[in-house]
Amino acid sequence: MRFILIFFPMFVFSQQVKKMDTVFCDCENARTLSLKNNLSIGPTIAPPGPGLKNEISPRLQRTKFSFEKEHASAWYKLVIGSDGYLVFDIVPTKAEDDYDFMLFKAAKNGFCDSLTKFHLKPMRACISRNKEEIKGLTGLSFAGKKELIKEGLGDAYAKPVEVKLGEVYYLVLDNVYKNGEGHTINFYFEEIIAIKGVVLNEEQKPLNAEITITAPNGDTINKLNSNNKGKYDFEAILRRNLKYSLNFYNDSSFFATKEISTKTHKDTLANIVAVLPTLIKGNKYIIQNINFQPGSINLLPTAMPSVKNLARLMRKNPALKILIVGHMNGCERGTNGEKFTNDRALTVKKYLTTNAILGERIKTAGKGCSEMLYPFNGKKLPYEWQQVLNRRVEIFITEK
Repeated sequence: MRFILIFFPMFVFSQQVKKMDTVFCDCENARTLSLKNNLSIGPTIAPPGPGLKNEISPRLQRTKFSFEKEHASAWYKLVIGSDGYLVFDIVPTKAEDDYDFMLFKAAKNGFCDSLTKFHLKPMRACISRNKEEIKGLTGLSFAGKKELIKEGLGDAYAKPVEVKLGEVYYLVLDNVYKNGEGHTINFYFEEIIAIKGVVLNEEQKPLNAEITITAPNGDTINKLNSNNKGKYDFEAILRRNLKYSLNFYNDSSFFATKEISTKTHKDTLANIVAVLPTLIKGNKYIIQNINFQPGSINLLPTAMPSVKNLARLMRKNPALKILIVGHMNGCERGTNGEKFTNDRALTVKKYLTTNAILGERIKTAGKGCSEMLYPFNGKKLPYEWQQVLNRRVEIFITEK
């Protein structure tokens, strides 16, 4: 993306900086958060201290999974608005800060008073020392192995909590270092999803294929292989309201991608049929997720698994030659659409050539806006997801 900085005499323009969130250092003044979907809060100001009351200590909670004392604390009251598994990331503004946390389940009233009277123990806690290599991150995650993590060098994440609509929890954070800074908390709901299906070729015969599920940022979540009957069956942990890619790869076939999310009907997730077409000279292959950012030749992060599979396929089939054809979403006046969309194709070619594929095996072309999958109809624009699919490349096999 290109930025142009323009200076005007006698005037100064500056980017508005978001005001940092306030933190509350005592339980009875905890900041209330309604958690129904994913939520991010912060960055906050630095917690100024322990507050007027020191509600947390090993003596009060009668557990070794407690703060030694409150140094610089922040209290949050979490009102649960949906069933699911609750996870969160506590992200220090300054990586050197060491944030500990404790999570308590509460009755609807009187929790803060009960905390000091009845020695309530946390249901989740992480008091371990800061790990510099992960920049002080801590929280709840399915990668966590324990519910409670005591003081000393230990895990950074505890196990998730399965929550129900209407429940109330109190989360308290403590930065043990002086002169620290604030934090951000990213809350998510996650679900354990069963995914089943079969991989076939065009003759409806079973294929052994590698199957990966990737997150919106391109990270691999799960990887496995279908069996000799082409069947696969696994569980994946998916975040609510995010779309994931299910990628199918076989060395002698063209690969396929399917989009899934927690909103996908459970019956559909239990019967996903992937058909991998045979590599045939002259065939056109439309890949669902090699798409681009609006008005840009840069790929979306979700495109990377398919681009990597294309490179892998070409390495496994050294005689394979392809034509990459770029497309765009809409015709902009004054834009050389063919050049722009050819540049999109060149983006994919550049990735392939930097990953051990000879450039002579790849040709490129641009179709501008002439072959949109979802053309504009008068004043009515295609849906956003349709516009994403318009910004694509297609692959033609020219030699095999």
